[in-house]
Formats: sequence, structure tokens, C-alpha cells
Amino acid sequence: MQRIELVMSVLAGISGGLIGGLWGGVVSSPWIAHLRRDNPDGWKDEKLRQLAAVTLAYGAAGATLGFLFWLGWGLVALIDVDWYLIGLLFGLLCWAGATLPVMVTLWLRLHTPATLFVVHAVEWLVACLAIGLLCAQVWERAG
Repeated sequence: MQRIELVMSVLAGISGGLIGGLWGGVVSSPWIAHLRRDNPDGWKDEKLRQLAAVTLAYGAAGATLGFLFWLGWGLVALIDVDWYLIGLLFGLLCWAGATLPVMVTLWLRLHTPATLFVVHAVEWLVACLAIGLLCAQVWERAG
């Protein structure tokens, strides 16, 4: 089996992160716009600069998770498991370890509709799963 290159894992992570950003633009933004109708004063208008910053954040998160996937060769020990299950497991672990605690603690501390936190939690779940699947696909193709 050939070893997975760090660059390919990071690029796969960036790609998965950008899928999360795309999800944010196509699904989360209309969902949030629907929530804005109830409290229009409590929201900022989305500008191109803000969209670019969010996209960069997703790309950076994807690169970081791609690097973690490359470092996390412990998942490779799951030899009798299909590549996509390893990717889903990695994505769920990343989401459960990073995004979910942040969403829950913010929800508990802020007076914001719970639906808003659900929107962002789902958006990051999609991003983490996409990152995990793309990184696992790179691993599978290298083997």
C-alpha cells in the first residue's frame, strides 16, 4: 500500500470544507433568512466580504481536519471497514468533539432561538462529513 501524501489529505480537507461553505450559502442562508423575519433588528446583512471570510474559515477548518486525518493513522487500523464508513466516522468524531460542544454551550448561554444553533450545527455536520469522506477517499485511492 502506498502512503497517503500530506498534501492530498489537506487538499481533500479543504475541498470538504468548501462543500460546507457551499451548504451554508445554499441551505443555511435561506434558512436563516426565514428566521430573520421574526427579529430583523438582531441580524447583520451578509456582505461579500463576510461570505469570503466564512469561506476561508471553512477552507482553513478543512485543511486542519485533513491534516488531522493524515496524522490519525489509527483509523487505518479498521481494515475490515469500507472507506466511506471510516470517513463518516472521522467526520462524526470531528463534529462531536469540536462543533457540537460549541453549539451546545452557546445555546445554553445566549438568548438566541435554538433553531439558529440547529442550522449551524447541521451546516458544520455536513462540512465535517464531507471532509471525512473526501479524506477517506484519498486514503482509499492511494491504497
